[in-house]
Amino acid sequence: MSREMHCKDQDGAQAELCICPYCGTLFTPKRKWAAFCSTRCRNGYAVDFGATGTIASVRRIKSGASIVVHLHGPAAERALKHELRDVVQLVRQPARRKA
Repeated sequence: MSREMHCKDQDGAQAELCICPYCGTLFTPKRKWAAFCSTRCRNGYAVDFGATGTIASVRRIKSGASIVVHLHGPAAERALKHELRDVVQLVRQPARRKA
């Protein structure tokens, strides 16, 4: 997904119209950080693409493992709202089907 997740104009100010990265429609964000035109598109994006990122490091610790993941896109913005000890679920990217 190469599109910019947040609409910004050349000066970095909020643009009036944005393109929803999920459905491709133009919309006017109600909040300056809005990336999607609706909750339905935000949730659909989360289901179809999930939290995309790259594992940066894995190490064994006393009670399991410590994993550092560099997130991309809207997942990175959502991750900034987490607090220590929040429970999250990791899901491996599904294998691509051969045509």
